Amino acid sequence: MNAFEFCCPTKIVCGAHALDKLLDELADRGVAHPLVMTDAGLVKLDVAAKLTDVLDAAGVAYEVFDQVPPDSSMDVVNEVARLYAERGCDGFVAIGGGSVIDTTKGAAASLACEGVDFATLQGSEILHADLPPFIAVPTTAGTGSEVTLVAVVADTKKHAKLSFTSYKLVPHAAILDPALTASLPPKLTATTGMDALTHAVEAYTSIQKNPVSDAFAVKAIELIAANLPTACRDGANVDARTSLALGSLMAGAAFSNAMVGIVHALGHSLGGLCHIPHGQAMMMLLPHCVAFNVKRGIHKGLYGELLPHLAPARAAGLSPDASDEERDRAFSEHLFSLNDLYHERYGVPLTLSELGVARDQLPAVAKQARYDGAALYNVTEITLEDALEILDAAFGASAR
Repeated sequence: MNAFEFCCPTKIVCGAHALDKLLDELADRGVAHPLVMTDAGLVKLDVAAKLTDVLDAAGVAYEVFDQVPPDSSMDVVNEVARLYAERGCDGFVAIGGGSVIDTTKGAAASLACEGVDFATLQGSEILHADLPPFIAVPTTAGTGSEVTLVAVVADTKKHAKLSFTSYKLVPHAAILDPALTASLPPKLTATTGMDALTHAVEAYTSIQKNPVSDAFAVKAIELIAANLPTACRDGANVDARTSLALGSLMAGAAFSNAMVGIVHALGHSLGGLCHIPHGQAMMMLLPHCVAFNVKRGIHKGLYGELLPHLAPARAAGLSPDASDEERDRAFSEHLFSLNDLYHERYGVPLTLSELGVARDQLPAVAKQARYDGAALYNVTEITLEDALEILDAAFGASAR
């Protein structure tokens, strides 16, 4: 066994009415005047009010920043840091998806370094100062950002997504309450759920994988595979929503330690250059990247190991003597079938062309993906030709 490290310091509060524990978590960290981070959509849907109502009922003074954009922005990060200091806040509560939580990570890091521009902290383990108290309350089951050491923030001037990695970026507590995801529409539930599945699959095949991250990834795949269809069909199903949120968290913990690869490298580039939502990019790219790897014998046997956890019935239908190649192909085929299912039922786009990406944009996307931080953890070098082949397939859903 190779030597490895695994770290997940976040306290996890999970289950029905978990949000009722928010006051205890604030008190334990000495927070009396938090800055609540969210976005305008969650305010409009009264999802953010589920959290602020808890604070109001207890008479806790707080500030609100509700203008987080769909993609975390460097400008917004620095604006939040200024607001936090001006209003005399003493901790963060982030309620939202990955963009809200990543924006909060950026602002908290800037404050920890006495107001420096977050852009100067880009890279791995550049940040060494402790963050202010930080509680993450996810409203989607996809990014896993509530337990990860990663923040992805857009540089709107350079049309690029910048990655920041540090164990100091991990939130101190995560509250998973199914009431906060119950109103998530089926289409968004599907794309965020497949984002979480991508985290688990890439963690299991990363060059930095280890036995602990593997255990988290496998359990995450089981939880997501078993509960995503139900959560899409019946959003109010408490058990499915809770299990899906836990699966997303476990996938986040897995990739936070094992890292990701080619799917994320391409997805980050698509987000930065073409403004494709991250979950949508992950869902669309995962089957094509896996098919590309299977065709070339990359990760031989690893995808087949995951097949019983993703698709038990398909795995049981294979011969006991099925080869690694057959099992890997079955895994790849099942990913395509999942996307087809969510496309047919909920209108999830299957191609880049459906999302308005022009074919002449693909070379720039491929070039930028090669230099993405995730590319460092891919088992093979991502060549321009390889990236273009995958993007061409995703552009028009060419033959599998």
